[in-house]
Amino acid sequence: MNNEEQKLLFVEQTQISLWGNQTDLSLMSSLSAEELKSMQGQEAIAKNQKNIVDDDTEAVWRYLADPSRRNRRVDVVLDNAGFEFFTDIVYCAYLMKSGLADKVVFHVKDFPWFVSDVTPRDVDSLMSHLRSVDIFPNREHLDPFVDLVRSFFDSGKFSTRQHSFWTTGYSFHAIEDVAPGLFKCLRGPALVIFKGDLNYRKLTRDGLWPHSIPFADALGPLGSGSGIKILALRTNKADVCVGVDSDRLESLEAEAPDEAWVRNGKYGVISFSDGV
Repeated sequence: MNNEEQKLLFVEQTQISLWGNQTDLSLMSSLSAEELKSMQGQEAIAKNQKNIVDDDTEAVWRYLADPSRRNRRVDVVLDNAGFEFFTDIVYCAYLMKSGLADKVVFHVKDFPWFVSDVTPRDVDSLMSHLRSVDIFPNREHLDPFVDLVRSFFDSGKFSTRQHSFWTTGYSFHAIEDVAPGLFKCLRGPALVIFKGDLNYRKLTRDGLWPHSIPFADALGPLGSGSGIKILALRTNKADVCVGVDSDRLESLEAEAPDEAWVRNGKYGVISFSDGV
């Protein structure tokens, strides 16, 4: 596989993880299984490309694909259990197999902050369900994948970590003061991926920033100079959204008047801050 093919695969896998956030159980509970399926897959990804209103995929790829990068640990601050967590596992298995990561730490919550946030028991539950012949009778492709993921967990290449800070009312701007040990931890990985709407809102202090303000600026103490490289994968379900080009803002108002694009779950961001 040449470099361009590797890049295209990275783009596709990143978007699968992004749009996996559409299946938030608090927002999509009324949809049928067929409707949920229609939101995923290659055709849906191509269709939804134009709905990524802040797309830093190119910058993330350049950083992760740099052959001189020595640190290859990736941390993921998880969002929803169920299908979204499955897409996160797939994404991280891809990062491992491609050599873009050599260790992944999944940050889980003590309890669900909203409806379906990943807790420690959801990790075991997902693996149990993926092993179930009754739920997934066609095992040809699933068994090798489950074996791979299980081997990553057994070897310590995949691990989970809990911290009570994730279920406090503090914005992430306060993390260095409130949870200095966790802040130090997040400076260790090569990349910290924050999944979903709640994490995005806490990253940006849930502020009504101008939509055109750079993502790194809205991160405050987690942005420039923090030493933390942050990738946010989030579909828009609340009023805060930053990093959007001013020209794109004009077209968005025509597509989704009254800023519906920041709330309806049909638009998303792939936002990156290098922490420098």
